Amino acid sequence: MRIQSTALLAALALTATACSDDAPTGVSGDEAAVQQAYLDVDAGYFDENPGGDDILEGAALTSSPGLYSAPGDPYVAPEHWGRRRAPVRPSRDRVVVIEGDTAKVAVAVRFDGRFLVDTTFDGVPNPGAKPMHETLRHRAVFVKDSTAPRGWRLVGMSIGNIVDSDPARRTVEITSMAVAVNGVAIGTVTDPNHIYPLDGGVPTLHLGDSVVVTVAVTNTTGTGLVPPTQLFLHVRHCRADRDTWFRIPMHDNGDGTWTIGWTVRRPGIARMAVDAIDSEALQTQVGDNYRSNIWAFPYRSVQ
Repeated sequence: MRIQSTALLAALALTATACSDDAPTGVSGDEAAVQQAYLDVDAGYFDENPGGDDILEGAALTSSPGLYSAPGDPYVAPEHWGRRRAPVRPSRDRVVVIEGDTAKVAVAVRFDGRFLVDTTFDGVPNPGAKPMHETLRHRAVFVKDSTAPRGWRLVGMSIGNIVDSDPARRTVEITSMAVAVNGVAIGTVTDPNHIYPLDGGVPTLHLGDSVVVTVAVTNTTGTGLVPPTQLFLHVRHCRADRDTWFRIPMHDNGDGTWTIGWTVRRPGIARMAVDAIDSEALQTQVGDNYRSNIWAFPYRSVQ
């Protein structure tokens, strides 16, 4: 299985059908069928909220609490942190382009949420809330198939890429995501818009597989904290007793990359999401300093 496969998605044509919100309206025929086929796909492939909305404990403290941060200061993990992506209803746009028997879908979901950070160290989750304006983008490709329920069958998809809605604030950037299974490299993601075939491109994992993820990140925010960026992996299927999101701190390799491993314990369809956050965003309960980038790679796990 190769992750670096031939892209199926060309540039969007000028003639396209756009649909907003959760259901296709104002379209007819093939466009409406493609919109509905997209909505019918297993939600795990296109999860819009990788990591969920839990407020979890921070990583183990590296020094005593005291979160005044200045250039050169070491990063100190908060007591708890998390996200609320949808305190208000997100806006969704789907653009469908049909070329012959192929339909290309580009999706944008815009969140006006809150980034929650608790630095009180009082044993109680009581975080402050900071503004968090994000846009999730991903793409999908369908082909005509008379045997499919809607007449269109999913054949490929991109990863999910969550960025700040304001391009000027995109100072934290994931540049690559390498995945190895049972010690064998299966590929490296470098372009979040690249389309991976459902068969042979989207990884199929098995219970007991050991998965190692390595991520490269750049950060031009310039806060001077050491290290400037914090990396986490969000996964759903790393425990046999429950199907819920888990957040795992990644190991800083000291060269601009971070690594973590996990073991597949449950079958299902989901995204493994690498989460890069500017260190200063995790140091204060107030302010407007949230900077982050998330890449969410789809996979399926089987017995």
